[in-house]
Amino acid sequence: MFRYSFVAVFVVALAPATLPAAKVKVWNQNTPAGYDKAQLKQVVVSSEGVVRLSRQLKPFAGLDATHVWDVVEDKEGNLLVATSNEGKIYKVTPDGKAAVVYASDESQILCLAVAADGSVYAGTGPTGKIVRIDPKGQVSIFCETNESYVWALAIDPKTQALYAGTGPKGRILKVTPDGKANVFYATKQEHILCVATGADGTVYAGTDKGGLVYRIDAKGKGFVLYQAAQSEIRALKVAADSLYVGTSSPTKRRGGTTASSSSGNSSSTAAIDTEKAITVSAQKPVAGGGDSLAAEKVGTSPSEGKESSKGSAASAPSTPSTGENSVYRINFDGSVREVFREKAMILSLLCRGDRFFVGTGMDGQLFEVDEKAHERSEIARLDHGQILSLFPRADGSIVVGTGDPGKLYVLQDKFAAKGTLTSDVLDTKLVSRWGSLRWQADTPDGTSVSIAARSGNVAEPDDTWSDWSAEQTQADAATVAAPNARFLQYRLTLATTNPAASPAVRAVSVRYTTTNQAPEVTKLEVPDLNAVNLDNPKKLKIKWSATDPNEDDLSYAVYVRKDGWKNWVQLEDDLDKTDFEWDTTTTPSGVYQVKVVASDRKDNPDAEALTGERISTAFVVCHTAPTVTLKVTGTEGEFAIVEATGTSPLVRLTSASYAVDGKKWINVFPEDGLFDSKTETFKFKTDALKPGTHVLVLRIKDAAGNTGSGDVVFGVPTNK
Repeated sequence: MFRYSFVAVFVVALAPATLPAAKVKVWNQNTPAGYDKAQLKQVVVSSEGVVRLSRQLKPFAGLDATHVWDVVEDKEGNLLVATSNEGKIYKVTPDGKAAVVYASDESQILCLAVAADGSVYAGTGPTGKIVRIDPKGQVSIFCETNESYVWALAIDPKTQALYAGTGPKGRILKVTPDGKANVFYATKQEHILCVATGADGTVYAGTDKGGLVYRIDAKGKGFVLYQAAQSEIRALKVAADSLYVGTSSPTKRRGGTTASSSSGNSSSTAAIDTEKAITVSAQKPVAGGGDSLAAEKVGTSPSEGKESSKGSAASAPSTPSTGENSVYRINFDGSVREVFREKAMILSLLCRGDRFFVGTGMDGQLFEVDEKAHERSEIARLDHGQILSLFPRADGSIVVGTGDPGKLYVLQDKFAAKGTLTSDVLDTKLVSRWGSLRWQADTPDGTSVSIAARSGNVAEPDDTWSDWSAEQTQADAATVAAPNARFLQYRLTLATTNPAASPAVRAVSVRYTTTNQAPEVTKLEVPDLNAVNLDNPKKLKIKWSATDPNEDDLSYAVYVRKDGWKNWVQLEDDLDKTDFEWDTTTTPSGVYQVKVVASDRKDNPDAEALTGERISTAFVVCHTAPTVTLKVTGTEGEFAIVEATGTSPLVRLTSASYAVDGKKWINVFPEDGLFDSKTETFKFKTDALKPGTHVLVLRIKDAAGNTGSGDVVFGVPTNK
């Protein structure tokens, strides 16, 4: 499976001579995600973030059909095309002229197969006939299968035996030369959607419902090679040493033209000069189900009996989620590997050497996957519809059959002559000076790459933007020839005079620096001793936050000033962190303010460095202990009545306690019950005391951690 999740990043670089002053930033694009919002015209972006010219995809023949389900080629180079919804087989000449060679009472011609003698067989629905077109063009009903649908046909290359995958009973039929159908293999599934034969005569088949892939030997002994995570096996191709199978669990259409995250490409569309079509379900019809296999059937259904117990696990890093479909390569030794995944139904496959092609719906995407390079590219996309069939012609081109509407295209083994990629708009947040423009590209003989740029100060390019600059062609010496501005866009142009070769752009980078702006200290906090209780009020934790419009690294200086001082006193300089602990024990009592100054001098020359500052609200530093006055106003039996006053010059009082005769401390509270001001009055009664002389000490603590005390000597009379 190929899955990528990269982003374009801003990185720090050394400033080139053409860009003095601030930190140089780089807009670097070398991943698929970097081109998510790019506008692509006849270029494609691979899963490795490589930009190439798209392949030439040209309309070949317009057909009066809704779907092209299958395509084969006869010995004269004519194409035979299976279509719906009127059940016609077309013959298309090498120059693209189409004519109906068979019009069936059936609504669907679902599949085709060519025998060694040139005969063409066609499977139909919904009454499950097999039609034969002999080498002379004569058409006849070859076989009444007594099934509802003949989904797939395959011919054994050695024996020329004809195999048919059918539904809804999930049976594979073997048809004799005289047109008699016998059950070759019966499954517990509902539909055999694809059938293929190997060089040794082995039959392979894919099903719906359980997502099973079967291998059946010449004696009719079946074996489940694999059970996919998805419920439907739609496409199956036999390669030299393996089997490729594609799944087609239904998925919802994606909005607009945005590609899935795995493709990393927003609109990589080959040029198709054809009318737009309306997209409907890409599923083949089933009996009693109209034109689509149950669209609500999503995910994997459990297989029945023992059929699924023999499947082997795929070496996929994660289980496909709902709507995701896969291509699995099943090696003949039984090992399985997921080699492609996309949030789209996989409707057709074609293998060619180390590469394979994948046709999908509902967005009509055509992918090419290079297994050796571990790279995939969306090489074409239809305006609407599905790519239902892929067929390799004898001349090396690939015929693409589509649905909604049913049309034929030819994917030629040559590249478009010219294509462009217009980048997303870079927002630098501030007016910027542009520097070097660099790209990495492979340019085979006959190919070229050039880049132009434009800039503006509104987010959407309009007539207020600058014109496109002259094309830059020197990858190691180009600069952005655009006015200073906030926004920038570049246009990458790929061209070739050799249709067999395309340039390959692997990375594009733009260097720039924003006009230096002063940093801002956005928040400054100093503890207010009259509002908070601190564990150590003699050490004040000063905190701040700051921003810089240029994203420069900042350093900080901290200053204090007492009421009455003319100048600020520096406590600390060149701080990297945004907090500072101030030990106030070395400072006189008073009302203070703190000032924090942020500087961007780390990323700017001294002459251009700027600062921003913030001054705190006033706060108190206090080292003076509260004053305490108290007296004993009388006694009540064994109890003494005490009245007291505590006062702090600068901060609120926080606690009070008394002790008699040096014994335990007992907490007392102000008359109003709250420690909430700098002066508090107290009136309390002591614990029971013995007659005689006593000494009472009252201590009061303030929010600055200072403690004051007072004492009184009094007597308790003897009770008479």
